[in-house]
Amino acid sequence: MDADDSDLQVRPDDYRATTADVVLGARLHSSLAVCLYDETESEGALLHLRLAAPGCARDPELTDNTLSGDIALLDRALRELAAASPRARHWRAKLVAQSEDQQAARLRCEGLQSFLVAFLQDAGVTVVDATVHVAGTVNVSFRPALGEVRTAVSEESAP
Repeated sequence: MDADDSDLQVRPDDYRATTADVVLGARLHSSLAVCLYDETESEGALLHLRLAAPGCARDPELTDNTLSGDIALLDRALRELAAASPRARHWRAKLVAQSEDQQAARLRCEGLQSFLVAFLQDAGVTVVDATVHVAGTVNVSFRPALGEVRTAVSEESAP
């Protein structure tokens, strides 16, 4: 996964959009990455959304504040991408999540993924993959220019 620059890391509750051939990265721990790209253009974005604070996903219900914040961030990224690449018509998304190994956390993760998939489909974005890992940490590397997502799973927990 070579590109012009080294990984540009995206922190939780943030995103990074790019028009350059770079690799975007995120370290997932009780969080989800939304990788957006166009099949024919080189623009793309990586959003890093928290499922819950690590160790605090005991309630499977998502709050309106969580959902509205995530949707606002996703909407802002989609608008930025549309402005940067007005010719792009084949938007795709790949979702990668890391959930704690407990039922409430997994239900919370599945709920957020389902909500995001529905929102993206309504926005005209085809979701081509949605994966959930139940492990210590998942490192995601995303190269938007190629629509390529790689994950590395480790058993150690994030700090």
